Parts: sequence; C-alpha cells; structure tokens
Amino acid sequence: MTFDANNLFAAAFAFALSALAMATAIVPATPSLIA
Repeated sequence: MTFDANNLFAAAFAFALSALAMATAIVPATPSLIA
C-alpha cells in the first residue's frame, strides 16, 4: 500500500465528519442518560 497524502487526508476528513455526526447524535441524549 503506497502512501498517498490525498487519500490519507480524505480518510481523516471522513473520520472526523463521522465523529462529529456521532457527537451531534449523542449530545442531545446525554441529559436523559445522566438524569
């Protein structure tokens, strides 16, 4: 597997985007989990 900065950046961006979406989905439910 060759090192490709563009592919690495795209993968990192996709991972960050999915993590942000996951956080956006989890945060509204957090108060109900704590309470």
